[in-house]
Amino acid sequence: MTLVLAGVRKLRTRTATLVGLLIAVVLLAIEFIAVGATYRSSTTLADQKATYDWMLTFPSAYDAVMSLVIGFGGLIALIYVAAVSGTEWSWGTLRVAVARGESRSRYVLATFASVAIVLLIGVLAMFAAGVLAAIAGAALAGLPLNGLTDGPALSQTALKLARSGVAIVGLGAVGYAAAMVARSQMAGIGAVIGFYIGSAFAPFFLPDAIKEIFKYLPFSAAGDAIGVQGPPGVATTTGKVLDPGVALAVTLVWLVGSLAFAALATERAEITN
Repeated sequence: MTLVLAGVRKLRTRTATLVGLLIAVVLLAIEFIAVGATYRSSTTLADQKATYDWMLTFPSAYDAVMSLVIGFGGLIALIYVAAVSGTEWSWGTLRVAVARGESRSRYVLATFASVAIVLLIGVLAMFAAGVLAAIAGAALAGLPLNGLTDGPALSQTALKLARSGVAIVGLGAVGYAAAMVARSQMAGIGAVIGFYIGSAFAPFFLPDAIKEIFKYLPFSAAGDAIGVQGPPGVATTTGKVLDPGVALAVTLVWLVGSLAFAALATERAEITN
């Protein structure tokens, strides 16, 4: 626990923590405010009205916010985790901990626990900022806020928000493993960006039988784990989506597997001066 709390204190003052959260919040705000500002445009409403209504009308706007939290926040979380965990090697903090007699695996898991806490705080901050941005977008569009305090919808939203936290932490674990195995910030960041681009665009060029495999990859599984259906009429590129319960289980498998892989790679790595 001491290692975890020390890690949280260390991460909260990192420039990457503040910049990453700021970028995510700004992207969310721009998305909703831009949609609200163009809502009444006759050139865009013809094709996008259903999606715009889904994004700006509560309670469905809560789902829109969480979809964007995973979309924007997921990639930023991967890059952020790869960046901060890569410094364990380049700054020599892992070497110092091992020299003090700390278990490598324990240090790896405690460090990720610190990162996970920061990610969960980031998810809450992004969700709150997204809801405020959706309210602002609805005001610009002239739409009512009748469903904002809908009781049953809020209960479901709380459950989906908890699932979003698990999904983001699961994605973060993938970035953590990449950086710890690569033992480099840049290599870890490059690996996760390449993985993200490949999993997002490869299905467009693959046969349907192979495309089905992609729904089990981290980004697809994390998105499905929330239980958000998405805007009306928008199809997924990876085939049929996973059941939310199955997707959550797949995400947890990626989480546990990534941490085990990171711990094993660290145990077997040569730590030099």
